[in-house]
Amino acid sequence: MRSPARLVLMVAASIAYIALPMAGAAQPVMSWEAESERLVLTPEKEADIGHLSAERAKKALAELDAAASERRRFHALPDAARGAYELGRFDLAAALAAESLERAASYKGDWNYGNAIHMGHTVKGLLALRGGNEDLAIVELRAAGATPGSPQLDSFGPSMALARALLRAGKSEEVLRYLKQCQSFWKMGDTWLAIWDKKIRAGEVPNFLMNRW
Repeated sequence: MRSPARLVLMVAASIAYIALPMAGAAQPVMSWEAESERLVLTPEKEADIGHLSAERAKKALAELDAAASERRRFHALPDAARGAYELGRFDLAAALAAESLERAASYKGDWNYGNAIHMGHTVKGLLALRGGNEDLAIVELRAAGATPGSPQLDSFGPSMALARALLRAGKSEEVLRYLKQCQSFWKMGDTWLAIWDKKIRAGEVPNFLMNRW
């Protein structure tokens, strides 16, 4: 989460998937948020998104390895934990998520504090769900939503990786409560949150196109 520029690149890449209206056809005006959620993600598009995530994961782990100080390591930990999970390195993901949360106690005034709390619990929840413990995954989702926010979270929004996995497990009420939590720090995300809320209440799993990490 320490590199907003990388997030912008992922946004730009994802925008390329949006089908533009046909020239001359009467089309309702739609926001980018609504358009992205209307998009049907084919297996090919899902594979492309997965490729982007894998590349980001490798870079996140490389940044952690290159960290030259304790503070730089703290800054790299949230993305590295998520990256390790994305690459299927689950033992490493567990260790890095735990380290991220442990080190956060010493960096409460740092801009990365909210990222460490949010992603540390997100990764722990993903691991719990992967291990079949839905109750623990829900507890971790709630803890991830309790982050105070950060420059990145306040602008780009929260990770919906755990929420998406829980929706697929049928835990819609728990995810709706998580969206409410996210309103406290993601003031710029009101449109996204409203669209996701509506889709979830209709029994759908949102695309979460910009927030899968």
